Amino acid sequence: MMNGYELVKIPSFIDERGGLSFVECGQLLPFSVQRVYWLYEFKKSRGGHAHKNLKQFIFCTHGSVDILLDNGKDNTIVTLSSPDIGLHIFEPLWREINDFKNNPQLVILASDLYQEEDYIKTYEEFKRWKSHS
Repeated sequence: MMNGYELVKIPSFIDERGGLSFVECGQLLPFSVQRVYWLYEFKKSRGGHAHKNLKQFIFCTHGSVDILLDNGKDNTIVTLSSPDIGLHIFEPLWREINDFKNNPQLVILASDLYQEEDYIKTYEEFKRWKSHS
């Protein structure tokens, strides 16, 4: 089994008015959120990189996506298709977002502000970096 990520059940409440889900820092998330961004109107694959230090919590508010996660040796595909399941990535993993269904919308909570030097932009560079870290 590949480590470096976990699927997390997001607290949700549904009644006659509809559904409500929430994420609280210090409770569900083991990091302080420094940046929030979202992806929508997908035209082609996203991701295609890894992070050296950044932690992320990703959830799909609408539709469905497949996220390929790769540690340099093993890989797995995680499908996000429900607003009450989040993907916590807490170790350096290569990631690619594909297979978009029903106009998906992803929200990403990040542990740090954008830092260009944290990105590993090619898979070959990622494998070299993993073998030396």
